[in-house]
Amino acid sequence: MRRRGRVLILLGLILAILAFILAYYLLQGGAAPPPEVETAQVVVALAPIAERTEIPVEAVGTKELPVNAIPANALRDPSEVLGKFSLVQIFPDQIILSDMVVDKSEVQKTGQYASFAIPQGFVAIAVPITDTNSVARAIQAGDFVDVLVTIRYKVVAERISPEGAVTETELGESLVVQLTLQDVEVLKVGLWGTARAAQQEEQQQQQGEQQQERAQGPAFLTLLVRQQDALVLKYARDDPSFVVDFALRGVGDHSIVTTDSVTLDYLLTRFNITPPTALPRIIAPP
Repeated sequence: MRRRGRVLILLGLILAILAFILAYYLLQGGAAPPPEVETAQVVVALAPIAERTEIPVEAVGTKELPVNAIPANALRDPSEVLGKFSLVQIFPDQIILSDMVVDKSEVQKTGQYASFAIPQGFVAIAVPITDTNSVARAIQAGDFVDVLVTIRYKVVAERISPEGAVTETELGESLVVQLTLQDVEVLKVGLWGTARAAQQEEQQQQQGEQQQERAQGPAFLTLLVRQQDALVLKYARDDPSFVVDFALRGVGDHSIVTTDSVTLDYLLTRFNITPPTALPRIIAPP
C-alpha cells in the first residue's frame, strides 16, 4: 500500500509539472502559429482618378492582398496603368482592373473610345476615300498625309445686247490645283466600332459591314486636324466643284513647304508648252 501511494504521488507531481510547463508555454505565446496566407501585389489608386482622364504617375501604387481576394483582371504592375486613360471614376485604395483603363493603341486597334485618342486642341473628322485619292489605299492609321485640292471653274463669255441684256455662254472648265493642309495625322482607316458591347443584331450588322469593307476596301479616313482645318475639309467635301486627294508622307517627314497653284497657264509656262495655232475659218456669205 505504501509503495502504491508513492507511485500515485509521483504521477501527481509529473502531471503538475506538465501542467505548469504547458501553462508557461501558452503564456509566452507559444501557441501553434496560424497557417500562412498567400498574397500577391496589385495596383491600387492612391488618389481619386476622374473618369475619362489620363492617369498620372502619382495617382497609382501597389498593395499586397490575399490571393483569394484579388479579381482575375486586376492589374499587377503600375506600368500597365501609366499613360492610359480611365474609363470610369476610380476611388482611393480601389484595385485598378484592366477594363477600367484604355490606351491609344487599343483605341486604334479595336475601333472603340475614339475620343481618348484625340489630342488637346484637335478634332477628328471623317473624309471619304477611293482607290485613286488614297494612294491606292496605301494609307494606314498613324500615317501623315497632305491634302491636295482641285477646284473646277466654269469659263463663260458674256455678251451685252444693244438693249443692255447680258447673256452668258459656257465655254468649258478651268482647273486650279493646290496643296492645302499639310502633315495631317491619320487616326484610323475604315469604320469605327461601338464603345460598348452592342446587341446581337447590331453586332451582326457591324460584322456584315466590316466584311463588305474588307472586300471593297475601306471607305473613310479619320483625320486629326484643328477646328478651322476641319471646316476646310467639310467645305471641300460638300462642294461638288472640289476634288480632294491625299498624298502620303514618308516616315518622319513633317516638313512644311510652300507651293504654287497649278493652272493651265502655269503648265504652259513652266514646261515651255506652245499652244497650237488657231486654224483659219471660212465664213460663208449670208
